Amino acid sequence: MSESSVKEADTKKQGSKKTSAGDVIKLILIYAVIYIVCSLMFVALFHTGLLKGMNVLMYRGIAFIILTGIVSAIVMGVVRKFWKFVTIRDIIMMFVIFCCVNTVIFTLVPVTVERSVSVFMLSYMDENSDKTFTQDSVGEIFTSKYVNDYGAFEKRFNEQVVTGTIKQNEDGTYSITERGRFIVSIFRNLAEWFDTDRRLVYPNKY
Repeated sequence: MSESSVKEADTKKQGSKKTSAGDVIKLILIYAVIYIVCSLMFVALFHTGLLKGMNVLMYRGIAFIILTGIVSAIVMGVVRKFWKFVTIRDIIMMFVIFCCVNTVIFTLVPVTVERSVSVFMLSYMDENSDKTFTQDSVGEIFTSKYVNDYGAFEKRFNEQVVTGTIKQNEDGTYSITERGRFIVSIFRNLAEWFDTDRRLVYPNKY
């Protein structure tokens, strides 16, 4: 092979490397744009009537995440028709990344806001910032408003019926199901692993 041919081959290799680096940057930007757009779509779905009959926020949110995750994969598939450096793997990864990241964010933030005692307590004190409170008075307010007026217990109880962890018997009483027992066993293992408050998973022992 002549010296000129070698130089030409080296030049082509360097050009392909530059192109590959450029494709990586483009791919990162494509991932980011699709993720942001579909995340905005995910949030917008909560302001529609879609799945409004699904009373458990967690389940409705997960359904929306899967739906918009599918949309993100479809969009990535459309992009692949124009840029061949996008692969089938990128389509799958787009769906996986979108669903995983948004599930973590959704369960840590909106779900926490929807059912957190701390959020209620701070929000009530903020709305009544011209007053001062004792620990007992805040506890009474929590019981009267959050538990009684807002039906916090009833809401959580009905969620367990919907999820199948408890069932209603013929005489109107309720019992835990095998699914419920399995979930409790998971909770107890997690309590052991992370050394959390045992009273919540062994209420009769403390």
